[in-house]
Amino acid sequence: MKNGLTRRNFLKLGALTTGAAVVAACAPAVAPGGGGETGAAQAAPVELQWWSFGLGLPPDLYPHGKWEQELADAYMQENPNVTIAYQAMGWDALAKMATAITSGNPPHLILRGGVDQILYALDGDVALEVELPQEFKDDLPAGWYEGMLYQGKNYMVPFYTLASGMVLNLSIIEEADAMDLVPAAPDRTWSFDQYLELMKKCTFERSDGSQVWGNVFTTQHTNPFFYWPEQVLSWNWGTDTVRNDNGQWQCMLGEEQGIAFLQWLQDLHFVHNVIPNPSGLSATRWEYWNQKSLLGGIGPDIGWSRRPGMQVDPETLVVSDTEQGFDWIYVQAPTNPGVAHSSVWGGPLLDVNIVPYRTADTNAIQPTIDFALWLANEEHQKWLAQYLLPARTSALAGVDDPMLQWHFEHYIPYGRQRMEANGGRAREVVEQLELVLQKLFLPTPPEQAVQDFCTTIDTLQWMGGA
Repeated sequence: MKNGLTRRNFLKLGALTTGAAVVAACAPAVAPGGGGETGAAQAAPVELQWWSFGLGLPPDLYPHGKWEQELADAYMQENPNVTIAYQAMGWDALAKMATAITSGNPPHLILRGGVDQILYALDGDVALEVELPQEFKDDLPAGWYEGMLYQGKNYMVPFYTLASGMVLNLSIIEEADAMDLVPAAPDRTWSFDQYLELMKKCTFERSDGSQVWGNVFTTQHTNPFFYWPEQVLSWNWGTDTVRNDNGQWQCMLGEEQGIAFLQWLQDLHFVHNVIPNPSGLSATRWEYWNQKSLLGGIGPDIGWSRRPGMQVDPETLVVSDTEQGFDWIYVQAPTNPGVAHSSVWGGPLLDVNIVPYRTADTNAIQPTIDFALWLANEEHQKWLAQYLLPARTSALAGVDDPMLQWHFEHYIPYGRQRMEANGGRAREVVEQLELVLQKLFLPTPPEQAVQDFCTTIDTLQWMGGA
């Protein structure tokens, strides 16, 4: 990638002067300020607590916390009155994060936060409303800013896009003599029938006795958000899992389209035999992928093609994994006729934004917002574009990267926002979806497997509901 941002220049970056007006929920309005200025709002020394979860940068180059600590150090050098106490968080700290926020004792900001954190903050009376600069709003993909709003107010600073689509192992497809079934470039869209046909062709036993599968589903995982791929399939089938009727969220997975989708999933194993029984898996989905035993699936974002050992053909966008020894491509998730296809868009409301909080120290409100905006400035976004999809479209300016452009054209416009898809209760939805899948592959008839799911959906307090 030719972005011209060297290591030395990166560490010399000054703070971004934003001119942003900031409003604190349950607190007086704060005067505009900039991340590198010394004004009345930043005259007194302040210490900011910054927590962050993993971003998905290449671990060999940037293990979790390395780049983030460098950012904190650079900001403190430019702003001697601000101390950043940074803490790298593992996914086992989700409960700690939720407890800290709802108890009214949050850090000043969390990176990789989303709507769940907003709901926690409102419960804990620590939510902080942020007015983004207009130039920042104008620099976001269409629909991003509107998607961030909760009841008409914004509580987040955009950071990057977890646009997770689908990948296919081209080497397996060639081995199965099924290249004619691969969805055509550049859009790479296809139907569920076409997808099933390719899965059938690519489920076979090699001469050495190793088994290749069309797909792999899991029914037991420590992190429930690994069930997003199944939910994307349900959206593209034509059932939105849940729906909003005049402010009331209801279960859609239990209706005719939802039952048909669940039956399709169940049939993959019991009728078509293109997936192993999820109840007896000995490895994770992507361990099968690395073992060259999996056609593909939904989940990878652009970061997969940025990892060490990956080579991208700029013309075909075929990715060669030189370490594992196979080629693969990004495609769209399959979609039924008449259904607008979707991808997992971790933009506005998944968990890839910066969420600032109002703490007991009101003097920290302005510095918190200044630092959050500085983290997402154009220079950092352009640096991030080497490995991930940035939030700012200006990060593409002057960058010669066909893969980056393809993701902006073919993933981001079709992303589903969490509130749109789940009413702000994504964790509960995917946790219950896990239970549905467990029952489905016992097997239990879909109508029975979904009963508890729908009961839970009908009793949840939904975002924007009564």
